[in-house]
Amino acid sequence: MPRLENWSVGSIWNGFQAPELEEKQLRGAVYEDEFNRFEDGMRIQTSLLVELNLKDGYAQTLNTKYILGNPSEDYLKWLEDNNMSLDQFIK
Repeated sequence: MPRLENWSVGSIWNGFQAPELEEKQLRGAVYEDEFNRFEDGMRIQTSLLVELNLKDGYAQTLNTKYILGNPSEDYLKWLEDNNMSLDQFIK
């Protein structure tokens, strides 16, 4: 299973949706992609985020299940500065 490191949650914005309806995706450095789509350390944006399971350390997108490594420190600081947390993205 591929692993994402230095990851963050981002929006897939089509310009017409209300912000609270925006679909989410992950962004980060991917490692150990068993399908050899990406070189280790390559920065990617995933397909639509379906599940973010912080307790068990994985995320499911439309196409792939990822092991979650460490989130981006800059992203965690941004969340804190904006009175937000990763928990808000858990479905």
